[in-house]
Amino acid sequence: MLTNWSGGFAEMEIDIQIQGRVRVFDLAVKLENGMARHPHHPPYSFAMAKTHGGHGYQGGVSAAMEMISMGAHVGTHVDALGHVSKDGKVYGERSVATGPDGNAGLDVGSIEETLPMIGRGHLVNLPKLFGRDLTPSDGIGAEVFERWFADKPAPQKGSIVLVRTGWMKYWHDPERYIGLSTGLPGVTLDGAQWLSRRGITATGSDTMNYEHKPDSKIINLPVHVHNLVENGIPIMESMDLEALGEAGITDFTFLAVPLRIGGGTGSPVRPLAIV
Repeated sequence: MLTNWSGGFAEMEIDIQIQGRVRVFDLAVKLENGMARHPHHPPYSFAMAKTHGGHGYQGGVSAAMEMISMGAHVGTHVDALGHVSKDGKVYGERSVATGPDGNAGLDVGSIEETLPMIGRGHLVNLPKLFGRDLTPSDGIGAEVFERWFADKPAPQKGSIVLVRTGWMKYWHDPERYIGLSTGLPGVTLDGAQWLSRRGITATGSDTMNYEHKPDSKIINLPVHVHNLVENGIPIMESMDLEALGEAGITDFTFLAVPLRIGGGTGSPVRPLAIV
């Protein structure tokens, strides 16, 4: 695999084989006005800039186009490695521009560096494991991952691990989905360390905040620091894992590619699970 820190990936080689008929699961939420989003991030906005009819084309032909604005961490998205820093450093011990100097975007660790996420995918279906709905008090640590993978192929180098909490059922109730007053279930630092020791290349969940937030007043990001800053593991959030979970699928080929946004701290993404 060849990478270029300043200009995104140059080339990559991946050992993937897909034969015969496949089922493809779309793991992205629909982008639409009024969708759930954290108040720290700009909302999604869609408006038609030009509608069909009466625009001067010949032969009854017309064209339509839209205008879209949104934050890069709204809807199903992936965090760039430079989304979070510690002591002014991002992944690779690189100093990142801060304050007014950072207004032009990330000079290092931008989403351009994030490689296409392709590899063996694993779904951790927590409502099935627990036999109940999850609550904000549920932290997903090493012991939970050990239980889930006890009778399943464990993640290994190159794996992508997705965590289904079942929280997507609250997607159309933004206040509850965001969890600002209640907190959110999620992966603990202990759980993140369990995954990173196995060499995963990316991970994600169906919540707005991948890591455990038992109390909305908690403002530290230990899991984001561990994954993004210390280990270079991209995090995907607000993934729609319901259909995959309902189908009882736990292993699949995973594919997702972020947009090439110069200086971007993240990107909307449309992940696919190929079975």
